Amino acid sequence: MGVADTGGIRTALVRQWRLIAASVSGLDLSAPSRIPGWRNREVLAHLAVQPSLLVRFLRDASAIPPQVSLVDNLSGTRALAEMIDASARSARDEDLDFGSRLRHALPAIEDADLSTTVTTLQGAIALEDYLRTRCVEAVVHGCDLLPAVVPDGEALRVAASALVAVLASRRPDLVAIAAAMPPLQWVDEATGRAQPSGTLRGVLPLMT
Repeated sequence: MGVADTGGIRTALVRQWRLIAASVSGLDLSAPSRIPGWRNREVLAHLAVQPSLLVRFLRDASAIPPQVSLVDNLSGTRALAEMIDASARSARDEDLDFGSRLRHALPAIEDADLSTTVTTLQGAIALEDYLRTRCVEAVVHGCDLLPAVVPDGEALRVAASALVAVLASRRPDLVAIAAAMPPLQWVDEATGRAQPSGTLRGVLPLMT
């Protein structure tokens, strides 16, 4: 394996992806998801491309300094929304085989040097930070599937922490409130899946 996964981010992401892969056989792809306008099919199509994208980015991993931070990446997803929606809607049946895509991706992911930088659609980002963004995607969209994929505990913690970092960049005075919330409630409110209350109303969601 590459550089040791001291923070457990890689292993948490892989566990979360495996939970998603195990859930696919029980999904009704034509059923509505938690995302307005998307069925389970579109959510799965979006999730299924993630392991393959990561492998593509790993092929050109390097020691160049990152230009995009964790917060930049998560904040910038809104600009890609139309492209993501079009890709999910145009997915073919063979594009939905999450388990197969994950199996093919695992050797490269497990061997990756976590100290490197990868260049994504948003620019060059530290690989560890990119894996944190994938935990956010995998946890949130896993819960968007109906029935939902109960998140891996460590992947949920990584996702919640990443979203607290986004909040800290905008409203550091509210970090203590977010940090005191149950992680899944915080993730749902921070991503617009649940309505915030109290002081966080008008501040959330941070991303959708």
